[in-house]
Amino acid sequence: MLVLASKSKGRKELLQRSGIEFKIMASNFDEDEIIDKTPTSLVQKLSYKKAEAVGLRILTEGLDDNFNNKVQAVLGCDSLFEFKGEIFGKPRSKEEALTRWKMMSSSYGILHTGHSLIFRPKSDENVVTCPDFKGMITEVISTKVHFAKLSDIEIVNYVDTDEPMNCAGGFAIEGKGAFFVESIEGCYSNVIGLSLPWLRAALVKASIPVL
Repeated sequence: MLVLASKSKGRKELLQRSGIEFKIMASNFDEDEIIDKTPTSLVQKLSYKKAEAVGLRILTEGLDDNFNNKVQAVLGCDSLFEFKGEIFGKPRSKEEALTRWKMMSSSYGILHTGHSLIFRPKSDENVVTCPDFKGMITEVISTKVHFAKLSDIEIVNYVDTDEPMNCAGGFAIEGKGAFFVESIEGCYSNVIGLSLPWLRAALVKASIPVL
């Protein structure tokens, strides 16, 4: 079983559609502890810290033994949107979301998602050799997102839906924000918050069945 160290609705729905057996356990990690001005470095560190925090809870808090024994890996993810060298996390207010969208209209940015999979290593005989999460695979996947030219009323109406307030960069490609994305360069699911092609490759490397 895979444990997702995230409460993200988008990541949850991606895993549900993929058919992978998983549970959700929020990391509750204080993201303000990590300070890094480089977007790719920041999301990589945050994704690992989230996975690490959940892994430690599983190993030390005496959770249900049946659950603990079934957990093969913990997945941590974190996403940030980079626009002209500036980091755009979730908008802190509607005014900030409006300002961002006026800049992003008819332009592009890069959605970076840090992925960290910590897992229990296995031997060549597919037997778990270590009860702890000593195995680790981590990588940042980046996708360039091109936006259409938006009118002021379109921007106001979109921000008023409140969808942008819960998303890195202020848009959800799996939601109403899809109307304003002209094209992408790279992994589509990465823009939602989890690269499924990366996850498949990581699970294979960790000797964990994908389906």
